Formats: sequence, C-alpha cells, structure tokens
Amino acid sequence: MTAPSVTLPVAERRSALALPPWAVLGVLFGVLSAASIALFGPIGVSGTYPRLIGAVARRVTPEFAATNPYLVKMGSLVTPETMLVLGLLIGGFLASRVWRGGSGGARPLEAVHARETTPARRYVDAFVGGFLILFGARLAGGCTSGHIISGMTQLAVSSTIFAAAVFAGGMGVAHLMKAWRATS
Repeated sequence: MTAPSVTLPVAERRSALALPPWAVLGVLFGVLSAASIALFGPIGVSGTYPRLIGAVARRVTPEFAATNPYLVKMGSLVTPETMLVLGLLIGGFLASRVWRGGSGGARPLEAVHARETTPARRYVDAFVGGFLILFGARLAGGCTSGHIISGMTQLAVSSTIFAAAVFAGGMGVAHLMKAWRATS
C-alpha cells in the first residue's frame, strides 16, 4: 500500500520553502564574515580609532609616534577595519537621509531617555556613550563586534559563551527597562 501524495501548486510549494529575510541575511553575513577572515584575518572596529590617532600623531609629532609602542603596534591607518568603519559611517548617514517616516518627512526624534529633549542633547549623549564604549573596548583589548563576529565565525568557544552572555544581558536589561517604563 502506498501513502497518498499531496500535490501543491508551484507557488504554494515555493512559499513554503522560502526562508525569512533575516535568515537569508544571516547566511550572507556569515559567508561574508568567513571570507573576510580568510582574506584579511579577524576583523573588528575599535582598533581603527587608535590607528587614526597614530596617523595624526605621525603627522604632528613623528618622534612621539615612532617611540610610542602602542601606536607602533597598531600600525597603519589603511586597513580593512578602517574601510569597515568608513562604510558604517557612510551607510548610517545615507540610511538616515534616504529612509523617511510614513509621513514623507524625517522620522520623529525618539526620546530613549527623559533628558533627550532636543537633537543636540541626543547627539551629545550618543557621543559620550560611544566614547565610553570605545574606551572600554580599547581597555579590554578589543570590541564586542570583533569578539562576537570574528570569534564566532572561527567557532571559538570563548566567543560563543561571550555572545550568549551579551545577548542574555541585553535581553535582561531590556526586560527590566520595559518593566520600569510601565511603572513610570
């Protein structure tokens, strides 16, 4: 006895097999990350900033830059990481200019914190927060993006544990913030 077969129209079969967009982008990101590591080595973004400082120091005070072991170790400014940082800046700027809200105008300012009452205040907060994150990343010897992206792409156990902790911590903080907002 044979099992009854079910036939679906071609359109229904295709839609049943289609991956969600986030999965397709995840696979593409993984392939791109693996290719990047294979071609250039592990990649992150926080090393670009001391390289920029080193490039400026080599122009302004070459003797200081040549004798500073950290700046010497960081090397040249022109690296794949620098191109990644430039791409992130350009992409963020273009996205902010191209994508508009439903009304056809610029998206309204989302006040994440109560004191962010003006765009200038938000920019100051973003700059201070970015500086603190960068300072912490350099103090730790690397950034989360390099550790998670490059480390997990290389199947490093420590990076997988770190990524799980980062996401678990982020989800926990988001839950606490949501509960706090609901009570205020």
